[in-house]
Amino acid sequence: MPIFERNKSYLSKGDFTDLIYKIRQKGLKVISSFLHVSGNDRTSSKWNRDFDSADFWIIPEVRMRWNVDCTGDPSQEYEDYVMARYLRTSIDLTMLSVGCGTGARERKFGKYAQFKRIDGIDIAGGQIEKAREEAARMGLDKLHYVAGDFTKYKVEQAPYDVILFNSSLHHFQDIDALLKEQVLPILKAEGLLIVFEYTGPNRLQWTDEQLVFANEVLNVLPAKYRKRFQTNSIKRRIYRPGVWRVQLIDPSEAADSVNLLPALHRYFEIVEERKVRYDIAHLVLKDLAHHFIDMDDEARYWLSFVFNKEDEYCLRTGNRDAVFGIYQLKRANDKF
Repeated sequence: MPIFERNKSYLSKGDFTDLIYKIRQKGLKVISSFLHVSGNDRTSSKWNRDFDSADFWIIPEVRMRWNVDCTGDPSQEYEDYVMARYLRTSIDLTMLSVGCGTGARERKFGKYAQFKRIDGIDIAGGQIEKAREEAARMGLDKLHYVAGDFTKYKVEQAPYDVILFNSSLHHFQDIDALLKEQVLPILKAEGLLIVFEYTGPNRLQWTDEQLVFANEVLNVLPAKYRKRFQTNSIKRRIYRPGVWRVQLIDPSEAADSVNLLPALHRYFEIVEERKVRYDIAHLVLKDLAHHFIDMDDEARYWLSFVFNKEDEYCLRTGNRDAVFGIYQLKRANDKF
């Protein structure tokens, strides 16, 4: 039995702990987002919200750390890396960004003259409105956004030179079928598929080893750095989220993440693929990120401690739960 199946919880104590925390933080209105009948509605509700200082990925040093994994340079984001290494001499490029959110990635690619058109699609209409507003503010009329479900959307601008999945591919129910039936047909023969994605256990079912290690790291942190965002609650333990809770809040969350890399490798040649550290720090820093935005020396020390422990875990296990990759179509894809 695969390890992600052995390490599975349908309901956990952490589900109730997090619910109490969310109610304290946001009030009873948080319950209403769980009551949508449609799975797409629950997913849209989840991603239409504004991100806040509880979200670990807003920590600048986290992003710099990912830059190192993706490009080798803490100050270089992968958009600039891709343009400099692979698309520097190209012209009149078109791109589709699937699950584009508020459009940050498209704006970074859109500043390059090599692109004549960039399309973005996302199921969260509120995020799309923000993307449109920001693109208009920046005068990037080459950016076009649509609110909708990619699996049901008729893509009229295909084929594309570049297709991008940034933290969105792992949200699809059947990644193999999605790539085969909906991505391959709309990517040019010499085009690039770019992904930055979570590849860990389905439904965020962290392994026992991962949880034990993350809790050991958490409990070394001083209590003042374990105070949850906008409450006086102290984060004392990291739990594996219950599968039922994950599906209730967002039915798309890590629905088929363990099959992401095998599916990519089945249909695409690897141009470049780098594993990204996403194993311990996000578990420890969830709801605690606000302590590490404007840091003093002490906070910087403890953030470095968390990063160093994650490095230790990744080195010991040989595991990394995320990937940055650039791919091209396999020549033999017509046989699939």
